[in-house]
Amino acid sequence: MADIAEIHELLESVRVTLHSSMNPNREQLDRLHNELDSEIRSANKRLRECDTLLADGHRSEAIQLAEQEPNLLELVSILDFPELPEWNDFVAELELTVTPELQIDIATDLNGAYADDEPLERLMRRFRVHSLARAPLRSRIDLLRQIAKRDAGSDYWKDDLKSYEQTRIRQIADETREAITSRNAFDLRRLSDEVHKKQWSVKPDRKVVERLDHAMVEVRQLESVSRLTSLTAEFSEAKSAGDAERAREISDTWDDLAQKCSQESDAFQEAKAAVAPLYRWLRDLDQEEENGRLFAAEIKKLQRTLRSEQSSLEEIYRHYDAVADFEGFDVPDAVQARYEARLTEIEKQRKMKQYITIGGIGLGVIALLVIVAIVLF
Repeated sequence: MADIAEIHELLESVRVTLHSSMNPNREQLDRLHNELDSEIRSANKRLRECDTLLADGHRSEAIQLAEQEPNLLELVSILDFPELPEWNDFVAELELTVTPELQIDIATDLNGAYADDEPLERLMRRFRVHSLARAPLRSRIDLLRQIAKRDAGSDYWKDDLKSYEQTRIRQIADETREAITSRNAFDLRRLSDEVHKKQWSVKPDRKVVERLDHAMVEVRQLESVSRLTSLTAEFSEAKSAGDAERAREISDTWDDLAQKCSQESDAFQEAKAAVAPLYRWLRDLDQEEENGRLFAAEIKKLQRTLRSEQSSLEEIYRHYDAVADFEGFDVPDAVQARYEARLTEIEKQRKMKQYITIGGIGLGVIALLVIVAIVLF
């Protein structure tokens, strides 16, 4: 099992891999995954051993086992890093075995055992170990805050905490300046969380907080644009697969995320230009679908007109022309045949009427001639 510093390095490598725009080397990825998997499995094994001792009533022995280096609760708190679910999703896509979940419930029980077993003394012991090991000041401050809370009747810890926090605030100012200069999003987020999510007895410097907040706005916007780029790639894959439904879902997410970006930034404008052809494809699909619905509606009107014996030739021509005007759509063969048959039928009816009319006129003329002949002769 690695020590705390090595595990910190391991998790930093995992975060860098997750946030990198470059595809990781498979051998390196396998190594990172195996190391993280091994550390979590080892931690779970120790947790289960402690759980067995607790279940048997051996609280002190469980705590003693947890205190062995690396400290088990500290180890669990480090391994339970926010990006773990994202890492599991990442390795699952590469068909690697997903790392088991940390048994946080056992860690919670173990933490409760600490609370029942001289908590203040143990916190002080941990603080002394951290001080001797020259652990980061923020870690020692976290312990001091716990000590000061448990020993609220003593001003000694409060004064000590105030001194530590003042030193840490000066460090934060320097680290913020370095992180902004190097555009280190990870450090900026860590510093922002430390400033805003910790309980400070000394108020952090307002100017430093403002610089951090401003930098975090830019970080979130850059992350949003980076996410837009990823969405554009997914959008393009959906287009290639002809999956319009998935493409529409992605476009909705793209639109929502775009609202969080600086609309005038060059990065956003580049992302917008990259996705524009995909939106045009969607609009063309929508228009094609709408034209299809309109075409189908006109076909139904034409069919009703052809079926009606009362329809005039003018009505039939008008509805047929409305259908024929649609580009890219062909009149169904059955409808076309019915249309031509109906025209033939109407033409026959027209000729029949002509014959009847001519015949009527001829009979009338003959009858008139007969009447004239009778009168004259």
